[in-house]
Amino acid sequence: MKAMRKLVWMLLAVSMVGFTSCDSDDDDWIDDGGQGSGGSDEGGVVTPSGSGTYADPWNVAAAKENQGTDYKFVKGFIVGNIPGGDLEDAQFAPPFSGTDVDDNPITEGTNILLAASADEKNVANCIPVKLTYGDVRTGLNLITEGNAEKNLGKEVILQCKLDKGFGTQCITATYYAELNGETFGSIVETGGFDVPEISLADVRAMFTGSAVTITEDKKFVAVVISDKDGGNSASLKNVIVASPDNSCGITLRCTTDASFAAGDKIEVKVKGQSLELYSGALQLNNIPLVMIQKVGTATVTPKQTTVADLVANISQYESTLVTVSGEIVAAREDGKYGDSTKKSHTTNTIKDGDATIESFVSKYSAFCGETIPTGVRTITGIAGINNSKPQLNIRNASEVK
Repeated sequence: MKAMRKLVWMLLAVSMVGFTSCDSDDDDWIDDGGQGSGGSDEGGVVTPSGSGTYADPWNVAAAKENQGTDYKFVKGFIVGNIPGGDLEDAQFAPPFSGTDVDDNPITEGTNILLAASADEKNVANCIPVKLTYGDVRTGLNLITEGNAEKNLGKEVILQCKLDKGFGTQCITATYYAELNGETFGSIVETGGFDVPEISLADVRAMFTGSAVTITEDKKFVAVVISDKDGGNSASLKNVIVASPDNSCGITLRCTTDASFAAGDKIEVKVKGQSLELYSGALQLNNIPLVMIQKVGTATVTPKQTTVADLVANISQYESTLVTVSGEIVAAREDGKYGDSTKKSHTTNTIKDGDATIESFVSKYSAFCGETIPTGVRTITGIAGINNSKPQLNIRNASEVK
């Protein structure tokens, strides 16, 4: 009888251990993300789930498996950020910090780490998220004062682009976010271009002094006047376009690098896009490439004017193609357009009598190592504004004759 009672107690103990283990597994699954974010098995392995739609977003594991896609929805928990460019330096607890490309401290973070679990501390189980400049970055980053307390460990849903970044699977652009009951940015509708047309002049007129989000479901037609091959730009995300008659223009600040060439005729959908000033120049900010399509090619005829008139009426000439007569005064002692070592940008001066205007040369430009021709020349370039100062920026050296 004693042997029988002992056997019964042993069987009961084993069954209780097994029952407890099942409860523990359920608790771990809930802690590791719960429904919608994807549960984590032992060792941090997460089963991919979701379809990438708003109603059924991908979890972190599915986001890693679906690289090379765009305008998809992903859900996960904000668990940290990367202060520089190295994943090994990932931060998972305050105080959070970061640096810009020149290693200077920043006050607004440019990325976050997303995970299936709110308490994840292993960077290998996370996906880095590059926060696109604007509302999404301002609202989600962990460096801005007060943000870490609100955002760390909270679940967020993103509409985003998935591609390689930080040397691994990554979310490289963010268009829209929902966090803590708030929304940031706008959902990008990927429908067609069969919408009413609006003039570029009327789009510019919508800006009355402060940032405005366009609600009209329309498009405008324009011609690209910036030259990606000439490279005289601070970023491949910037595309400068003018109306076909060159009467007005605007900068398109795209969410990702653009490949449009000078002379491309394009249609731009404006619904949900933000009109903003950047350093004094008007731009459509953070416009996804899906909102732009090439429909042909066209030639833009430059406006003929003087340096004095260009400076006095820069608001009328901004982001259009302009030709003036003048002498380029080199900023560098070697007389070259820019830094041939491509370490820094250069600002030269175009002079016509007593009138002068700045002429920016990017360190990325194809001609920065060429010598500036002396004497009075006919100079064609894009009229612009930077730091509220007028500029005339040539696209390539052949436009100085």
